[in-house]
Amino acid sequence: MLRKSQVIAALLMMALSPAALAQKSSGYMDLEDMSSVYGTQLAVFRVAISKTDATCPQQTGIFRIGPNGGVTEILPVLRGVPDWRMDETAAPDDFTYRRRVATASCRIDIDMSEQQKQNGEWMPLLSAGRPNAVSDDLSRKTDDPPALSPTQHQAIDRHMRVRAHAGNLLQGWTATFKSVVGFEGAKDCFDAVGTFQIDQSGVTLLFPAGLGGELNRFFIERVDADADHSTLYLSRGSCRVGFTISASTFREGSWVPLPIAPPR
Repeated sequence: MLRKSQVIAALLMMALSPAALAQKSSGYMDLEDMSSVYGTQLAVFRVAISKTDATCPQQTGIFRIGPNGGVTEILPVLRGVPDWRMDETAAPDDFTYRRRVATASCRIDIDMSEQQKQNGEWMPLLSAGRPNAVSDDLSRKTDDPPALSPTQHQAIDRHMRVRAHAGNLLQGWTATFKSVVGFEGAKDCFDAVGTFQIDQSGVTLLFPAGLGGELNRFFIERVDADADHSTLYLSRGSCRVGFTISASTFREGSWVPLPIAPPR
């Protein structure tokens, strides 16, 4: 018969097992509940990485989660900003889109995923960017792109004139880069717009809250799966979008995981 101390030790081992830790929430917030008494506010969520002597990438941009589940990202490309590169890299599975930004000695990965709730359970959706999705599209007939309407031509002309007249508003050469990540079967998602910042200390997401309408009214939760990965889940209703953050540094000819910073 097990003694009391043995039972307690066994329960502690179960509680600290990887399976248990994978489900452990380390913080959450409902932006719907942020009081409108204070007007517009800024909700800031951060995943910090451990300190390192390596030079990690610095990048800032905006992103939007649309009602159709698509995640749109817009990056500024600025002259004089510290060097970084976007590396093409394979996702860990068919349900994930991996976004990697790197320098010669440090890289940060943000793995995007999306889920729909079915019968009370979160079910993962296939990434539209997975390799076999591309091969499936090759078998389909490709239609010619639709001709632009007069209104669309006028909009393009206005855009070009805006850029031409910007002058010192741009302070030299600038550009933007836009991309869209999609997931198959996504529907009834929420509308969210935020800013992301990647720097030496980790990844920060910023959302204006307390706005009118349905923008940025979601539940956010942080789940630390292990010492090297932390996920921010944004959800509302039957749709959930995940951003899993990890980092690594280049040491002695190989990339070594850089742990997530411990909570303060």
